[in-house]
Amino acid sequence: MSSLSPSEERAPESPLLLIPGPTPVPRQVLEALARPTVAHNSAAAATDLQALQFGVLHSLGFGQDPAKELPAVLVTAGSGTSAMESALINTVAPGEVVVVVSHGFFGDRFAAIARAHGARVELVSCEWGERVPVAAVERALTQTGARVLTVTHVDTANGVAAPFADYARVARDHDAVLILDAVASLGGMPIDMGGGGIDVVITASQKALAMPPGLAIVVVSARALERRRQLGGPVGYFLDWLHWLAPMTDPTAHYFATLPTNLIAAGAAAMAIAEGEGWPERFARHRQMARATRRGLRAIGLNTVSGDELLGTTVSALAVPKGITPDALRIEVAKAGVAIAVGLGDWSQSAIRIGHMGASSLPELLTGVAALEQSLLRLGAPVERGAGVAELLCGWEAEAVA
Repeated sequence: MSSLSPSEERAPESPLLLIPGPTPVPRQVLEALARPTVAHNSAAAATDLQALQFGVLHSLGFGQDPAKELPAVLVTAGSGTSAMESALINTVAPGEVVVVVSHGFFGDRFAAIARAHGARVELVSCEWGERVPVAAVERALTQTGARVLTVTHVDTANGVAAPFADYARVARDHDAVLILDAVASLGGMPIDMGGGGIDVVITASQKALAMPPGLAIVVVSARALERRRQLGGPVGYFLDWLHWLAPMTDPTAHYFATLPTNLIAAGAAAMAIAEGEGWPERFARHRQMARATRRGLRAIGLNTVSGDELLGTTVSALAVPKGITPDALRIEVAKAGVAIAVGLGDWSQSAIRIGHMGASSLPELLTGVAALEQSLLRLGAPVERGAGVAELLCGWEAEAVA
């Protein structure tokens, strides 16, 4: 099992990021970020862009068969939220209905963005920590006749992973375009975009891809592009896919807006690391990290709010013990040089969130679990000293054997 460890390269004053993003960035990626800036229309910029694009496609299950048409990979300056907005305005016209599947904070954000652009939203949701039944999604598509369905794969607020393949099947049955928010999963969990019937995948650079924040990435199938063309134009300006198609194919010959060349160079370096590890091996490492981390945290009284069987492999939301607030635990852990996140929304006073994705591996997890264990002890929790680290190591070895 491959083991990547940015911890040795982290500056002493830098906290270990175990939040659900941004995540630790390897030294090679930071060095690429710090290279002298090149022209946005240079051959060097085009090479970096292509390396980043191909890496994204490989992570989504696409090979390099020249006979097969590949989706367009649009890389711009922005956040995951800007990628969400891009996907919506290019597929849903004002006044049209969009079905939004939400099992958490960021599913609800899809609905807010759609409403802001004048779409009519049919929200199909569930309690946080659960999954939306496939039958409910099918019923919403049947009743509304919506042509677009949005799904959040792993909601960063609770770590629950949606059964997007089942939703995709229902979307195809209703001739609806499926938009998958993979901000918290792409690069850390397998997504078969072509074989799974997914039309648009959106993500951002700062989570499982182990890049610095600042890049919005939208992967667009031919079917989704046809949907965009059916809307006529324009649908916006900076986020209009039609403006970006030519520059994304050859930035040396076509210009729309200046590309963030340093961030793209960093992205190319991150992809070189991921491709060197191998995508199946990378996904297996994320499974190993998730299972071992949750085992170690259970041993010190930090249990996942949702059942483990519902969770993805990149984020865990954990209930804090009675008498301890999430913010108190966050502040105490920070004293050990480790950053964790508190819960969002209704979980803000009852849960913390841990990211275990990207370039992190066993050294980072050991540091994080040890810091949490010591912090809980200082806050008065009845924790057995050393139990978390011991169980984490046992879980790591068990997953390596498996």
